[in-house]
Amino acid sequence: MKRSMKIAGALAIAAAAMTAKMYSVAKGNHLKNHTFTLSKMKGKPPLTIFFISDIHKRVVDHGLLEEAQGHKPDLVIIGGDLAEGGVSCSRIEENVRRLAGLGVPVMFVWGNNDYEVSQRELYTIFKAYRIITLRNESVPFTYNGHTITIAGVDDIRMEMDDYEEAIKEIDENQLNVLVCHNPEIHQQINENDGIDVIFSGHTHGGQIRFGKFGPYELGTTGFVKNAAYLISNGYGTTKVPLRLGAEPEAHIVTLAAPE
Repeated sequence: MKRSMKIAGALAIAAAAMTAKMYSVAKGNHLKNHTFTLSKMKGKPPLTIFFISDIHKRVVDHGLLEEAQGHKPDLVIIGGDLAEGGVSCSRIEENVRRLAGLGVPVMFVWGNNDYEVSQRELYTIFKAYRIITLRNESVPFTYNGHTITIAGVDDIRMEMDDYEEAIKEIDENQLNVLVCHNPEIHQQINENDGIDVIFSGHTHGGQIRFGKFGPYELGTTGFVKNAAYLISNGYGTTKVPLRLGAEPEAHIVTLAAPE
């Protein structure tokens, strides 16, 4: 009996320690750097983008933003799940205020959890901070005298996506960036669509992984159908405020011409 109680106590202590570790991991601030060399960037100066997705219930850390600011980004992209049900309007606004405080244009695409909060209040915040929202549409983005196109696709899980509508006005001969919260967008792209870079999140890298095992693969970069892509682990958590084997992250992405 005493031995059983000792074993149970040891297991409880181990479980508590593991939970504390996962909670600590989930509060981390990791800024990852990536460079994509693209032929369509020839003749253009490098373009630096700060990308963050899946903020959920977190407040974006000032230190993370200061680190990002040191890279002098030209653009901020929020890749969906800025919020979720139960997140207060004041917290959403504070995160938007902090991101807008980087002093460059901010663009946003919807994630599935963004539909769990008041859309009216969300739009009010976006309008107040001049956030550019992309809902199955594209916009020109000009930096240092050069123009590229940013296309945004609405959330796939909510069946709000319309990829063809989002890209209908892009010029396949110009540089085109595609943003969609869900990386399943890769399945809709064709090699001749003219997409050069794809930004996504949604998966949280599995959020809690045991070695190679998790509900989703870790976030990564790669190439698909002639486009470079980034799938982020995301910055926040959902359901439980814990992470293991899939650290939270935000990104500095530089688009540059081949040397």
